[in-house]
Amino acid sequence: MTRLPTIALLAAGACAPRSVSGPVESDRNLLIYARPNVDAARELDQEGVRSFAETRYADALAYFRAARSLGGPASELWNIARCLEHVDDAEGAARTLDQYLAQRDLPAADRTEAEREGQTIRTRTSVLMVTTIPTGAMVTVDGQPALGPTPASTDIRPGSHTLVIRRPGYVARTLPVEARFGRAVIVALDLEAARK
Repeated sequence: MTRLPTIALLAAGACAPRSVSGPVESDRNLLIYARPNVDAARELDQEGVRSFAETRYADALAYFRAARSLGGPASELWNIARCLEHVDDAEGAARTLDQYLAQRDLPAADRTEAEREGQTIRTRTSVLMVTTIPTGAMVTVDGQPALGPTPASTDIRPGSHTLVIRRPGYVARTLPVEARFGRAVIVALDLEAARK
């Protein structure tokens, strides 16, 4: 099987059959009989590699998943994770890398690379975008002046944050937000006029 991005063929013996039997639905809604089949897994893997090289990541993902279901080795999990990153599913990529890292027989270099990739995915900064009606509000993030006047945006680190949005003549708003996996955090508020 092939492990991206190295694209090196593994020995057929590395494709230990999984204890899967019966029909399995693939990403293309095709019925695949998941009986261990090393030759079929190898062919699907190679189609996945071609699709990945041609930047057809959704197709590559389907091929690699099918290869894994037919007895492909743990390296298919690495390939699946790389595809998930390219189709903007960082959470899925991180989960799949965790499955890959759970394999006991990973070479040390592969384990190190997967750990580094998982850490990179989990620590991506997110873009915080704040818009208000009316515009012109100032925003603090975790007590620090961050952006303004709205509409405005800034990068924030992963984790929980507290936003305070203020504009003279309007009620200040305090909001919790969560930044994860580099996902954009979008806050759109209609500010309430302060009572006199």
